[in-house]
Amino acid sequence: MFETQNYQVTKDINYEYVYMKRNDDSKPTLLFLHGFPSSFYCWRHQIDYFSKQGYGCLAPNLMGYGKTYSPLDEHEYKAKSMVQHLISLLDHLNLTKVIVLGHDWGVRPATRFVLYHPECTLGLILFNFGYRPPAKFDLEQVLQSTKKIFGYELLGYFEFFNSDDAAKILENNPDAFIDILYPSDPALWKTDLAPLGAIREWMTKKKRTSRASYLTDKDCEVARQVITEGMQSKLNWYKSVIINIDWDDEKDLDPTIKRPFLYVAGTKDYICIPQVYDNQKQHIPNLETIELNTCHWTMEEKPEDVNQAVEKWIEKIV
Repeated sequence: MFETQNYQVTKDINYEYVYMKRNDDSKPTLLFLHGFPSSFYCWRHQIDYFSKQGYGCLAPNLMGYGKTYSPLDEHEYKAKSMVQHLISLLDHLNLTKVIVLGHDWGVRPATRFVLYHPECTLGLILFNFGYRPPAKFDLEQVLQSTKKIFGYELLGYFEFFNSDDAAKILENNPDAFIDILYPSDPALWKTDLAPLGAIREWMTKKKRTSRASYLTDKDCEVARQVITEGMQSKLNWYKSVIINIDWDDEKDLDPTIKRPFLYVAGTKDYICIPQVYDNQKQHIPNLETIELNTCHWTMEEKPEDVNQAVEKWIEKIV
């Protein structure tokens, strides 16, 4: 496991992070932003590979995770604040420009980092979850439209994660939750995670299934630790978006991504379905898309393919 460090990005706000300095000046530093309910650990294969190739690697635990600031008030989970925290961390490490990589909820600060600070960004790589330009989020409307198009609500689980008892239910049944997050059959997400009411039923009935083969015992142990330590702060990523916490900051932002952009999609991801993001190209002049035969956890399921594709793209843009 990687050695973590801590830094107060502003008064009373600590960030825990892993940092490996580059040992080849021709290679950039990569900023890895994890999703839910992960931690910097989800990038383990990339940190290991790219640090050995001479790249700098910086992977913080984001708000709500590990020893990083984890408030219980969802109003504190603003993307603009998170971006400022990251800029403060970069300043502390004397880093001026980075390539930003985001997965799942990490895509939110990753894309906003580029919108607010293109001067600090060499390029942007998103995994699974594509680019969502600034807009008001209407959960009801998303549930209705996705059910109409795909036959099930892609984000039905948001309703459970937004409920008052969700954190306790998840903390008390980590194994059932790990099973449905990382099932050996990714299609289970279409029936037992995404639709309205499905994840509540799975968790309260303590259902079980076999786990994906790429997960080691160590991986499961880390996942269990993340889930049993303060789920409420992690669920605030959902709550804050449902109440449109970012809208006032973002309503006048130019939605154009002014840096090279690589989108890595998983063809067996039944929530972040690649076609959902077909429209992102209108805001991204320099977009390249790669589809891999993976579920939602692309960097963990096919690390060699991911590392190869990312390195090839970086060599092209830098």
